[in-house]
Amino acid sequence: MTAELQRSIAALFGAGVCVAVTESTAAHPPLLPTEEVAMRRAVPQRLAEFTAGRAAARIAMQQLGLPPQAVPVAPDRSPVWPAGLNGTISHANGICAAVLTRDASRRLGLDLEDPAPLDSDLWPLVLTPTELATLDNVAPGDRGAIAKRIFCIKEAAYKAQFPMTGAVIGFQALEVVALPRPVAGATRVRATAIGTMVPKLAKLFPNKGSIVQVAGPTRETRNLLVTALTLPF
Repeated sequence: MTAELQRSIAALFGAGVCVAVTESTAAHPPLLPTEEVAMRRAVPQRLAEFTAGRAAARIAMQQLGLPPQAVPVAPDRSPVWPAGLNGTISHANGICAAVLTRDASRRLGLDLEDPAPLDSDLWPLVLTPTELATLDNVAPGDRGAIAKRIFCIKEAAYKAQFPMTGAVIGFQALEVVALPRPVAGATRVRATAIGTMVPKLAKLFPNKGSIVQVAGPTRETRNLLVTALTLPF
């Protein structure tokens, strides 16, 4: 089933990427010295997730025909990719995935999430007023699941934009143009008025929206929500 998730993620990103999926409960090679620095005070669960994520990244490097290399953590907590590579890492429910590319014109964002509905107390934090108003048109029993998909989309978008803007943006900086469909499909995300105050963000997420691919939860995605986004660099 790990292979199925790997194929599902690769299909969302399209050609030019390599994907590797690992499990945090499995045994993996130890972290490299420059990676260990960030994990000195990590609790066991976080250490296991981090180690599995770096293992996935090194597997993807080998798929690209490159030797496995360290992926240290920058002061802002983002991954520092080896020269000539860029990528994204995500984990949820003990599953870790890394997506890498050698294409310098792309920046990638991947997010994996447990599909449990988003608590309604968090909706005003995660959803913009427009998204909240649109959610009113959804059957009450489906609103939490849709809100969770919007959360997942914004997490992937954040990861894709950060290498270019260096901005720690909040959920209110981006807005999903159309509610994401159940199971699979594409939607768009755009910068809000708040987001346009962040240099470069409006260009990355224009008013028409940048395309985000959404999949799951299905057997092929290991019952996870998966969102994938590619931004031009």
